[in-house]
Amino acid sequence: MDLTVTRQQYDAVRNAKHLPDVLEKALDKANKHANGYVLHLTYEEATALNELSSWNVHTDANGNVTPESKLFDDLVRAIITHPEY
Repeated sequence: MDLTVTRQQYDAVRNAKHLPDVLEKALDKANKHANGYVLHLTYEEATALNELSSWNVHTDANGNVTPESKLFDDLVRAIITHPEY
């Protein structure tokens, strides 16, 4: 699957704690474009990105996604709604 991510999303994933090797390699192979990057992901890589992103989504006392984890929440939504996932 090809997944377009913003520069901020790319950087957030790249700097996430416990970045799996399989995901690091996928980030290394990403194609840069004007609005960010295109990640060419296998199902395994997409699942790893989904799990990593899910671990980094945090909510406040009211159950709303915190502003600092919105990038990860957006990635989760992009992956689970992607037609090739």
